[in-house]
Amino acid sequence: MDFSPSQSRRLSRASGASTSPSSQRINNTHSGIPSASSRLAASRIANTQPSYDFITDGSNSPPRPLRQTLRQSQAVKPDIGNEELRSEVKKLQYEIERFKEERDIAGLRHENELRNVQLKAEAEVKRAQALDSNNQVIARKYESLAREFKEAQDQAINHEQALEKQLRTLQNHNGSLQEEADEARTELSSLDRQHAHQLRVIESKHATLQKTLDDLRADLESKSTDLQTVQDRLSQRETEVVRLESDVLRLKAQTGDAETLGVIKKELSKQVAHIKKLESTNREQTTELNHFRRIHKAVEIVEEEKRLLEIKVRMVDDLQKEVREAQLQRQILEDERKSWASYLQNEGGVGGEVEFESPEALARALVQERLEKLSLVEKLGAVQPEVLEKEEIIKSLETEKSRLHIEVDKLRVSGGSGDSRVRSRLERQRALALKEVDYLREQLRTFDSEETTYVPENKFDEQKQKRIQDLESVVDQYRIELQTLNDELSKREDHHPMAEMPSLKRAREEAEEPDDRLGQLSRKNRKLQENLSALQQSHALLQRELSASQTQLSSLQQSSRTRILSLRSNPTADAEAVKLSMLTSLRTENKALLAQLEGSSHAAKVVPISTLESVRMEIRDMESMVAEKEKSRLRLRQIYAMKSLEFREAIASILGWSINIMPNGRFRMSSIFNPGEQDEDGGGSHALIFDGETGTMKISGGPTSDFAHEIQHLIEYWVKEKGSIPALLAACTLEFVEKTPASTPTKDLPMEGSGD
Repeated sequence: MDFSPSQSRRLSRASGASTSPSSQRINNTHSGIPSASSRLAASRIANTQPSYDFITDGSNSPPRPLRQTLRQSQAVKPDIGNEELRSEVKKLQYEIERFKEERDIAGLRHENELRNVQLKAEAEVKRAQALDSNNQVIARKYESLAREFKEAQDQAINHEQALEKQLRTLQNHNGSLQEEADEARTELSSLDRQHAHQLRVIESKHATLQKTLDDLRADLESKSTDLQTVQDRLSQRETEVVRLESDVLRLKAQTGDAETLGVIKKELSKQVAHIKKLESTNREQTTELNHFRRIHKAVEIVEEEKRLLEIKVRMVDDLQKEVREAQLQRQILEDERKSWASYLQNEGGVGGEVEFESPEALARALVQERLEKLSLVEKLGAVQPEVLEKEEIIKSLETEKSRLHIEVDKLRVSGGSGDSRVRSRLERQRALALKEVDYLREQLRTFDSEETTYVPENKFDEQKQKRIQDLESVVDQYRIELQTLNDELSKREDHHPMAEMPSLKRAREEAEEPDDRLGQLSRKNRKLQENLSALQQSHALLQRELSASQTQLSSLQQSSRTRILSLRSNPTADAEAVKLSMLTSLRTENKALLAQLEGSSHAAKVVPISTLESVRMEIRDMESMVAEKEKSRLRLRQIYAMKSLEFREAIASILGWSINIMPNGRFRMSSIFNPGEQDEDGGGSHALIFDGETGTMKISGGPTSDFAHEIQHLIEYWVKEKGSIPALLAACTLEFVEKTPASTPTKDLPMEGSGD
């Protein structure tokens, strides 16, 4: 068909006029001064533009340039009879332009969607990188925590082994102590029986001795009264003898009657014989009295032994009471152990197996359950924000799905036959999106149910690992199914150009790679977090066990280290040793005396060897005591002499008078400024002698000496008139100082100043 130049120009103007503003805007975007952003946008549009046109159901062939169209229009010869054909051509050109506009609009929409997808992919990549860095940090923290946990576990194992070793030693020691306690109880019971028997024997002996003592006391009292009467009679007879002797002398002086003198001598001889008899009786009674006194001393010793035995019996009673309390406590502990054993047996697992062997294991399991509960609560608190975030993502996906559904409906209503494949693909994507949403919801629901279920840790880890593997297999099946669908779609579209299909597949794979990477990192992060929580839980449990073991060990060490400290040589121990030695000697002496009294029938004047040894021991004790007293007295004398010398020197240096202590409470004072000549006592001749017992003062050399004349006026004034000895001494000191020459030194008694 041929056109004239004017017709071709009109046709080109019409086609230019029929171009929509959107196409002009698109053309304007590609015209003008090229900038970096425009070039980048153009290259991005060129790279992201699909090779297959969904609207025209064909390849996106570039439009023919206007110059070629003009050449063709100029080459065609004009024909006036073809107006109808021209109108149809214009109509077709208008439709072509409309389709181009729609294609450009669809391209812009696809470009916008692709840009959004790229931004999302970049954000996901950044998020994946951040997660990767966080995972690296978490991995490093996990490694450090694993090392610390390993060290703590090794330390805990070593400490636990040491504690077990110490516990075994303590158990062995406890067993030995238990055996010793049983032996001590048996010995205590035997000693109790022996002491009871000895106590009965001693009580019987004490009763007999008490009876004998009462008889002896009565006999002694009667003998003492008889002795007193005899002594009175003896004194009367002695006075009578003296009187008779005086009468005899008087009679001898008066008369020399021999017969009377013989009678008197006879009476005197009778009196002398009677006196000798009384003296022998007195000696015998004195001997008996001494014997009774010794017996009384032995009885007192027996009474002391009785008191000691009573104290021991009370101690035995206290020990029996403590043993009964210990047996009661042991019975209570045994009942408690049986109740625990029955409870653990009743609460056993399947088949009657006891899950917990001891209350300690039950407490350990309770602590472990509490730690697991705390960790699950922490996990729940950490999962809730993720759940909310996933719910927000689901809501956004649902809104996007509804929007896509609306757009699909619009395209279904407005689109032609060329949109059927687009609709089918969108329907397929919608179905896949719905399946993915359902899959995410199901995964979230199962994850929440598993997290809120309190199951043992090992089972929980196995179930979680199995669940994760099942989900990964489902994801792999989903990917395989998606790949098969893409392959089928590519096979159905074989008649289209295949040049630009790898770009779409590569773009899809590049878009899927961040998601796969993100899923792998999230799964790895979840596994690491679960391992970290399990390690933290086991670490907390080991810390609790370690603190409990340390508390038990400290209590055991404290109980084993408790000792009663005392000095090696303290007064209590010395007194106890003296009492014990004295009691031992008295017991041996008492046994020897009892044996002598029971076995010896003759009255031999001997003493047992134990008595002699006790007397010798007493003598040695007295000698050691006397030596200690002498030593302390000598030490006190030396200290007193030293202190008295210091006191005398202090008085001489301060008051100017030297003091010499003399016997019988006297002391001699001489001035250091006027000592006089040395006399036989070692002091000066100019001295005052004071007698503390009589309260008098004398002057050495007598009242007629030169020194007495020298201080006579001072004595008359200060002593006789004033009645003050200190004033006399002070006045004498002043006068002696005035009379002493300045060059004459006093005694070498330096005075130290205070320096203040």
